Amino acid sequence: MSGQPLIREHQVSDAAAMPYAVAVTDDSAVWATLAQGDAVVRRAADGSLTTIPLGEGGRPLLLVATDQDTVWVTESVGNRLVHVGPEGVRAAVPVPTPEAHPFGIATTGTGELWFTEMASDLIGHVDAHGRVREFPTGAAGGMPSLIACADDAVWFTLNQAHAVGCLRADHEQVEILPLPTQGAGPVGITAAPDGAGWFVQIGAGLIGRVDAAGTLVEHALPDRQSKPHAIAADPAGGCWFTLWGSNQVGHIGDDGAITLAELPTPDSQPHGLAVAPDWTVWVALEPGRLAEVSAQR
Repeated sequence: MSGQPLIREHQVSDAAAMPYAVAVTDDSAVWATLAQGDAVVRRAADGSLTTIPLGEGGRPLLLVATDQDTVWVTESVGNRLVHVGPEGVRAAVPVPTPEAHPFGIATTGTGELWFTEMASDLIGHVDAHGRVREFPTGAAGGMPSLIACADDAVWFTLNQAHAVGCLRADHEQVEILPLPTQGAGPVGITAAPDGAGWFVQIGAGLIGRVDAAGTLVEHALPDRQSKPHAIAADPAGGCWFTLWGSNQVGHIGDDGAITLAELPTPDSQPHGLAVAPDWTVWVALEPGRLAEVSAQR
């Protein structure tokens, strides 16, 4: 990113609904979960809004775009994954382990799904036929959080184990990389075009990168108390991230250079974000808005 981006905000719900995560589908629609509203909201390319209820009490959290115009959503309390299109709910897949609290979700190039189970120390996989298989992380009480798919690996964060995990292409063994900073608390993670995992450490104010060989590099944020929450790769090899504690969005280049931008509304509490194919960055803001960040390339 060169220069300061243009940031516009769009109201998509009331503040009580709490937008939490964002995904962009191939039809240029922007989707967000409403964590306290038991729904997802879809902002079409023309700016029109559709709110799609998922059922009471499910607590939708993360979501991922999976094809031309649909998303899959994790329902933490509902203990299921929900497939949603513009017209409404298309299907649901229950998580086999009771009260697993599914959270992070990602998809492969073949359309299969991977998800985390915060309360059960498991990673879940849904194949093309809808069959679910679960894999132990090996970190008791580790709280698997966000997850990302690269070509030959699945990366995930272990928030309470202060570690990053990796499941290789053979799906037979989980590798765990403990982080060197005490209380790191990693949350968001993303896969870069080169297959490396980039992740944020909300408790330490650091951005980390781990490559396929397990080599770890960490970059300190200017404010170590800024609470980085989510991160998303861009096509140029860098990443965008949210700073929940300092009301900012940021960008880190593949060379480690960090640029920060203030959000227009104070205390907007940015959470999830997504990078659209046109490089626009969409950010979920807790008071019921989406931020549209138009970056200079």
